[in-house]
Amino acid sequence: MLLFTSDLDRTLIYSKRMMDNFPPATTPVVAERIDGEAMSMMTETTTKLLHQVHEQTFFVPVTTRALHQYERIHLINELCPTFAITSNGGTILEKGRPSEKWAKTLRQRIEDSSIPEADMLRRFESMKSDTWLQRTFYVDDLFYVYYVDLEIIRQEEVQAIIQEFDALGWYVLLQGRKLYFLPKVLTKEAAIAYLKEHCTYDVHVAAGDSIMDYGMLAMADISYTPDHGDLKDKQPTVLGNTIYSAHSGEAFTKNLLEDVLQLAAKQPIV
Repeated sequence: MLLFTSDLDRTLIYSKRMMDNFPPATTPVVAERIDGEAMSMMTETTTKLLHQVHEQTFFVPVTTRALHQYERIHLINELCPTFAITSNGGTILEKGRPSEKWAKTLRQRIEDSSIPEADMLRRFESMKSDTWLQRTFYVDDLFYVYYVDLEIIRQEEVQAIIQEFDALGWYVLLQGRKLYFLPKVLTKEAAIAYLKEHCTYDVHVAAGDSIMDYGMLAMADISYTPDHGDLKDKQPTVLGNTIYSAHSGEAFTKNLLEDVLQLAAKQPIV
């Protein structure tokens, strides 16, 4: 059996802006709606391929999205994957229900490895500025996302914040306009490692576009990342197990899913 762990946004599904930037070869299909408005899309071709992948592999969707945001993606949820990982590894869903065992394990790891959230917030209060801080989101009682004004915040400020919290067990990352504050142990790869202890597979294939997917890609036997992603530009070390695709957008997704199906066909039949 092939284990396929894949990021969602900008790996399998795309915003309208991304679809416009990288026009698909086949008709777009809505993957997610908010108040009736299409927010994320796949295409007719990649949707069919993903259904085949789900049927022929152990497919695990993995996302930094909050649980309620993941649940909006009807095109993925209709597949009813046995497992899914949300909140950057904070939640493992088993048949749609959060794993209490993983939640308890993770909470203990966070408590053992980083300063308490209240202390983190107090320290950040003395470093942040209302001139560049725009919005704040607390994701599933696990981590914070701050929207910042990139025209005002200085790189030196970002670096100072990163260094301040690195020694305190918190990972800080500026991704576009989003400034993430996550406990260091809260990672996609930690949740996948836990999941791999409880499932049977022969080969692990992973896919993702972001530096936040780096650990997940590094732990797999074979990995894929698109040309449009930032992982290749921000990675600390080039991953020898990873195919750095020349494709972007839907062309990458199509190529990825076709490769996964070919790899799955080579696995022993149980």
